[in-house]
Amino acid sequence: MPDHPHATPEQRRQAMTDALRAWDPEAEVTMEAGTGRLVVMTTLPTERVIAILKDVGEHAEASEGEPRGHKAGQCCGGCSH
Repeated sequence: MPDHPHATPEQRRQAMTDALRAWDPEAEVTMEAGTGRLVVMTTLPTERVIAILKDVGEHAEASEGEPRGHKAGQCCGGCSH
């Protein structure tokens, strides 16, 4: 459950994007309609993405089958929310 229950999905997506862009200026976050699944495009390692999103009040984890702790420069392709 996010720490900001009254924020719209767009506000939450933008907050996550802004937080990630502090570390990767080209980071992108999208949410799949209907599932709420996050798709994160970044060069940051998966564990760093999860920590950054936690810092802005979101719970995120790597999707099943996604590598955890990959090297910087490898996109994990998404985080589930």
